[in-house]
Amino acid sequence: MAATRGGDGTAVGYLACTPAKRLEALTQLVSEQGWQGAKTTLVLPLDQYSVFQLERPEELAESELADALRWKLKDLLEYSPSEAVCDVFPFPGDAARGRGELVNVVAARKTLAADLVSLVNQSGLVLDRIDIAELALRNFAAQLDPRNQGVALVHLRDRYGQMVICKGPTLYLSRRLDVTSDDLRDAGRQENAVQSLALEMQRSLDYFESQLGQVPPRAIHLVARDAMLPLSSMLSSYMAPDLETVNWKDHGLSEALDSRCLTAWSAARSIPGGASA
Repeated sequence: MAATRGGDGTAVGYLACTPAKRLEALTQLVSEQGWQGAKTTLVLPLDQYSVFQLERPEELAESELADALRWKLKDLLEYSPSEAVCDVFPFPGDAARGRGELVNVVAARKTLAADLVSLVNQSGLVLDRIDIAELALRNFAAQLDPRNQGVALVHLRDRYGQMVICKGPTLYLSRRLDVTSDDLRDAGRQENAVQSLALEMQRSLDYFESQLGQVPPRAIHLVARDAMLPLSSMLSSYMAPDLETVNWKDHGLSEALDSRCLTAWSAARSIPGGASA
């Protein structure tokens, strides 16, 4: 579990525990930190929900969209739409490329969402909102792109990575990157893993340009847990864009952020100029 206190992103930390011990660990953390009753944002990790682009029905109010589009997911979900909780967020109009007005539809299992909400409430926190990983990362990406020229952010976790491409506060693309930290560290598998990662990143940039009609960003910002591994230089030999690591001091931190906390920390960041979900 990752936690951050305050909108400025201070007091960031990661607490490792098994799923069975989450409530006990979180309750103890809330007690130790004096967080009882604190408003809380719950960020769903990438592997616990799905996002689909669907055509927006005409003459429907925003409040009706999620429920109306839920049943259009019946052939896309591995479970019944009746078992899903859904929400929507905008799809950029200049990326639709003649497909009509689109919206992003988020779907997660009701039982999973209910379990996580219960975890927050039972620990003594007060749930304020539920976010998803790419929209949390969007908050940070927007701060890396104050001129709205476009920015790519890659977050590498232990079992997979995630790449988001944004223009200012607008999310254009999110992709899961199938790479593990073990593959990147293992001498025998490292070269293939780096090549595969670079290929997935480049394909995302190509899709952003060819299918969404956008100019690719000139640089990719990379956040990885293993700071000792020179990933930027390793990837640079396979990719045209510059690979940049984040200077955390520019974002109010005295030392490098533990990358496992990135989505929680990013969810607490303010978006320059404000933005809708």
